[in-house]
Amino acid sequence: MLLRTHLAFAVLMIILFIQQVSNKFVFAGLLLIATVLPDLDSGFSTWGRHLIFRPLQFFTKHRGILHSFTFAVVVSIAISFIWPIASLGFFIGYSVHLICDSFTKDGIQPFWPWRARSSGPIKSGGRVEDGLFIILILADSLLFLFIFLF
Repeated sequence: MLLRTHLAFAVLMIILFIQQVSNKFVFAGLLLIATVLPDLDSGFSTWGRHLIFRPLQFFTKHRGILHSFTFAVVVSIAISFIWPIASLGFFIGYSVHLICDSFTKDGIQPFWPWRARSSGPIKSGGRVEDGLFIILILADSLLFLFIFLF
């Protein structure tokens, strides 16, 4: 999926969870950052195009280990030892990206190193994704108004 769809879904998760966390800025910031991270393994992604990420792309393939819940859990546990308050935001943000990509035709390998793939009917950048993006933006807006203004 495109970056904008990942971010729209991440904002939805922020709105749904923000009332339950103690440090709202850390939670929201880490969730948004973690939503972008799995695509650093692609030279075609918005952030992956930067030269600083080329070495990472040399060692990983797109939608490989970085697109797995195995990686999300291991990194989240490591973060919980270093900075416990940040681990939930990281895990939810990273998982949001994986869940979105699991519905695309390319799919993901959710439990790397097992080869089983999870894929769906959505073409990245296609009309269905455009519709999903609009629905997510509407849901974000309505939930924000409902939760924070009423």
